Amino acid sequence: MLIKSGDYCFACGDRNPIGFQLKIIETENGVKAEFIPKKEYEGYQNIIHGGIVATLLDEMIAWACRKKGYNAVTAELQIRYKKPMVLNKKYFAYGKISKKYYRLIIGESEVFDEEKTLIAYAQAKMYLIS
Repeated sequence: MLIKSGDYCFACGDRNPIGFQLKIIETENGVKAEFIPKKEYEGYQNIIHGGIVATLLDEMIAWACRKKGYNAVTAELQIRYKKPMVLNKKYFAYGKISKKYYRLIIGESEVFDEEKTLIAYAQAKMYLIS
């Protein structure tokens, strides 16, 4: 079963008016994307909700899998938040695959601000479904 990215995917769909609309770019080691959070993603005033940051980190690992030809879904996601993500600032997200076992892929992702300060990072176990 091949999972296809939908036009309305909250993270990468270009037709979802409140989604991230990420433009994922393949790199030598994985994938990258730029992200400018919208007001709709706010938790505390001017601070982006942690679930939004988690979604971004998860999406980068999922796309790292896709770009390598793996059809996988997230089985487990562990996140470390280092600094708050703030409204209307540009961020850079990266994802890569670090290991592959039989039906399990280990991926990593990071988000940095323009000053190259680490905002958050994650490790995920991705389950290969086909």
